[in-house]
Amino acid sequence: MPIQYIGMTDKEKQLAEKYPEAAIFAAIAESVWQGSKATVKMELQVTGKLRAELQRLLGTDVHTLFVTDSDIRHIKKQHGKGEASRGQIDVTPDDIALIPIVLNEFDTAEHTETDRRGNKKILFKKRIDETVYLATIERGPHKGEIRTLWKTP
Repeated sequence: MPIQYIGMTDKEKQLAEKYPEAAIFAAIAESVWQGSKATVKMELQVTGKLRAELQRLLGTDVHTLFVTDSDIRHIKKQHGKGEASRGQIDVTPDDIALIPIVLNEFDTAEHTETDRRGNKKILFKKRIDETVYLATIERGPHKGEIRTLWKTP
């Protein structure tokens, strides 16, 4: 049975077709925004441009990226409201759905720091329309955790 795109904009339809996991990301984020305490871990397979860039920046092959309910709670707490005072825009659950685009179709990626345990952090930037989305991942053994997401005008 074909996917029904009732009430979706053309842009949302394109996102859903290219990144089917985006809807799951948004649904879980909405659940977190509504106060759910459920434990969740969502994974993305790393391929193409993203895989090559992570190999270049980290010096190791990363197969999977993941985000947890705790990461989404962090995003909500740190970037979900009051961002105008920092020159940023409040993140919403729908923005969480954009994580696959920000990571797979990034404009720039750079190593920003290495913590005392040797975990490297990578900052990805992607302009979508008039907004710049920034996502940070932290490397583990063959995996990377999506630690945060914020957006600026």
